[in-house]
Amino acid sequence: MGHSFGGITAVLALMKEPKFRCAVALDAWMFPLENVLYPEVPKPVLFINSENFQTPESIAKMKRLSSRNSQTKIITILGSVHQSQTDFAFLTGKLISRILGARGSLDPYKCLDITSRAALAFLQRHLSMAR
Repeated sequence: MGHSFGGITAVLALMKEPKFRCAVALDAWMFPLENVLYPEVPKPVLFINSENFQTPESIAKMKRLSSRNSQTKIITILGSVHQSQTDFAFLTGKLISRILGARGSLDPYKCLDITSRAALAFLQRHLSMAR
């Protein structure tokens, strides 16, 4: 599991390390991964995106990857920004976070709850964890 560059690194790890069974990519920065590698991602990925960070090209790359594995899922949390999936939104006050663009219209606690629940459900399904 990783955020931004760490998100695409988690996807790359699926190709490099057979022990990994799935990945969760939080607002993954898709461009560092070479296009030729997308068909080689053999395992499920959950992409959890913020509303304002992803570009159409980035979403197209996620969709290309998901077309190769029916267990790969893409969700977008409306009202969230790129920093919503980090602790930065909690470090500053509401006004300063808005000015810096570190907080979207969705309450950061709600965003964290949605992200956590989605990731946990995905991991439980793919890692055969007890619920």
